[in-house]
Formats: sequence, C-alpha cells, structure tokens
Amino acid sequence: MRFGDYMKNKRRHKNITQEDLARSLGVSSVFIHQLETGKVDAPSLERCNQIADILEVSIDELWNVAKKERLTRFMEREGITENGFEVLTEGERTLVKLYRSLDGDSRRDFGGMVYMLLRRSQDEGVQEILEEFMKCA
Repeated sequence: MRFGDYMKNKRRHKNITQEDLARSLGVSSVFIHQLETGKVDAPSLERCNQIADILEVSIDELWNVAKKERLTRFMEREGITENGFEVLTEGERTLVKLYRSLDGDSRRDFGGMVYMLLRRSQDEGVQEILEEFMKCA
C-alpha cells in the first residue's frame, strides 16, 4: 500500500479533514494533499511520529509504510529499479541484506573497512562514490 493511501484511510477513519491534519502538523493543506496523492516523498520519521499521534495509529506501522515508499522512490531515482523491478544482482542484494542486518557499531566498522579497501583506488568514479558512501555511513 502507498503511504498516501494509508494516511488518507487512517485520516478518514478518524473523521479528520486534510485541513485539520494540516493545522495540527503546522503545514499547508496542499502539502497533505501532495502526501496523499504521492506527489511528494513520504515524510521523515519525526513527521511520521507527529502524524501517528494525531491519527492515533502505531508509529511502527506508519513508519514501515513510509520507509518502504521512501526506499522505493530512492531506488527509482538512483536507477536501481527499472519499471518497478530491482536490477540488483544476487550478490548486490545479499550485500544489502547483510548491511541491513548489522547494528550501528558494525555498520560504522563496515564503512571503515570499505573506505580502507577503496581509498587508494585511482578510479575517479570509485572515489566519488566512496566519498558519498562515507557521508552516509
């Protein structure tokens, strides 16, 4: 289910208008409409917490729907999907799965190892990607 559809269903179930939700969040009703129609990315965790409180829904459930949509849009922007299908290799999917399973300290260690392995690469493209990776790690 898309985040916008999820939020709209929960909002309507609580008999809250777009304007009421917007006022409670301190945003415009246009923004709420854009969220519900998928014209903007699903909100951040902080904003999801606010929405969950107002709509009296589980933050875990709301955030999971938002995260899934945010990840899907990111993958589309980065060219990781093609016509809605992942174009990652099996090895790349395994590496992503491994990375996601790590705790915060292990992720930092992993990032450090990647940096150590690739820092001397002469390939400018690798260096640009490595710099971007280190900002995120």
